[in-house]
Amino acid sequence: MARLKPNISKINSLEDVDFALKEIGLAERELEQIDAEAQKKIALIKEEALKKGEGLRNRIAELASLIGAFAEYNKNELFKEKKSIELTFGVFGFRKSTSIHVKKTTLELLKKLQMFQFIRVKEEPDKEKLADLDDEALASVDAARKVKDDFFCEANKEAINAELVGKK
Repeated sequence: MARLKPNISKINSLEDVDFALKEIGLAERELEQIDAEAQKKIALIKEEALKKGEGLRNRIAELASLIGAFAEYNKNELFKEKKSIELTFGVFGFRKSTSIHVKKTTLELLKKLQMFQFIRVKEEPDKEKLADLDDEALASVDAARKVKDDFFCEANKEAINAELVGKK
């Protein structure tokens, strides 16, 4: 699709701004297509790698399971003095791991028993509520309201697409 690409080095009118916004919209549209194409390729490559490596992953899991069964069956004999055995091609053994499992009722019971030291609470200023305060009140809590005009420009993609469809 041939496009008119005038060299805009300076914007002197609203018409120039409108044209620049159109060019931004066309560029964004092209970028979206490029990104979408890349995502498709990435998904295909990941899927291909998953299929290619499936046999190897299954074999690794199978061998690890066999080693685990061997270790469990011979645990008393092999692991009397140490937790792991180092061999030429690797190491295997047992690691002590501890985890705490909680139920939905745990938090309420901790509160009821006043075991607050076991409850994690994240404290932070609520900026949404602070926005309701006046500037003097904000200053009293060492906060300030900052108001600024941030520039923005957005291309009208519908208009650009409508124009592109009209040219076809």
